[in-house]
Amino acid sequence: MTVLCDRVGDAGGAERYWETVLPALASGPAAVRLLAREITGGARFGVDARAIAWGAEDELPAPAAARAVADELARNPADVVVTASVFDVAVLDAVRAHAPRWLVRIHDHRAFCPTGDRVYPQFEAPCTSPMGAACRGAAVVRGCVFGPRPSTYRRIRAREAVRDRIARADGVLVSSEHMRATCIANGIDPARIAITPPPLPDAAFAPAPAPRPRARTLLFASRLTPRKGLRSLLGALARLTRSERPALVVAGTGDGEEHDARAQAERDGIDVAWRGHLDAGTLRAEIDAADAVAVPSLWPEPFGLVGIEAQARGRPAVAYSVGGIEDWIAGAGIAVRRGDEAALAGAIRAILDETTWSTFSSAARARAEAYRLDTHVERLLHVFEGATIP
Repeated sequence: MTVLCDRVGDAGGAERYWETVLPALASGPAAVRLLAREITGGARFGVDARAIAWGAEDELPAPAAARAVADELARNPADVVVTASVFDVAVLDAVRAHAPRWLVRIHDHRAFCPTGDRVYPQFEAPCTSPMGAACRGAAVVRGCVFGPRPSTYRRIRAREAVRDRIARADGVLVSSEHMRATCIANGIDPARIAITPPPLPDAAFAPAPAPRPRARTLLFASRLTPRKGLRSLLGALARLTRSERPALVVAGTGDGEEHDARAQAERDGIDVAWRGHLDAGTLRAEIDAADAVAVPSLWPEPFGLVGIEAQARGRPAVAYSVGGIEDWIAGAGIAVRRGDEAALAGAIRAILDETTWSTFSSAARARAEAYRLDTHVERLLHVFEGATIP
């Protein structure tokens, strides 16, 4: 099989997905090749890897790169070709022409949203419309993309072209029911969609949950951007009495958002330990040292990886009920209405309660077993080999 993805490295959840999955696929009998627009640390993946500089998401298609991809696929035929976060339509056309079976993995909203996060930038609210005419109207009414200007309409047309190519693929792989519904709303045949949630490497799983910390502690681990909801979480914590309020550990970076969040925490007297970006091992130690994780996202998360990372350590989550979060949190955490800080405060109070925490912890650890890497790879191979998407 051959995988084409935008980049591989340490930048985010999509990149970590391939870092986890590619070595597992390569350990099987079939050869695995990787083509990427950008590769950092490619030796970690244990596969034959090559960088080809095709057009990034807001760049024009690169015909020379498409020819290079076509040559690679002709010289090294693969039964299955998987593309992920590839926005160069010339490359996608080359894959369609040379791949006996072409699957697209959808990691995020960019294929179906010209803004990229399905949240209106003005009069903020999640967008529930399929891409197309609604985007052109939202550019005028809600300032989507760059507002009502030619560059906005060019981007919409470019994303529509990507969407139309994806609709021609033999199958589409998504992480959650929410993303499946998004694909269907954008014209993807439901029979071609398979839900394959992201897996966790074996090292992510604790044999048994660590003892509960003496001091009540809540962990927020994410990029520090407004859509991830750190300041909304601080607003919820401010609603708790000082005796109820846990210490907050923040693992992540983002200069502007961190500046504003630090000022808000200081103003409201909230105890925050700012850890910055953490590697995987250090993040697991921080999860073990917390009672629970908070996922207060204000955008429709395609999945919410930190939630199952916490589950694998026996830690439940509190979250806003957005996007794919409901897929993994039921019974192993508490999700409340988006942006309802009073309800989130109540969820924090409930998840930390001495009489209920152990129940949530046990449920979280049990639920994490669904995200084992070998289970995921078995599911992928079934999809790769099948005549239709199961």
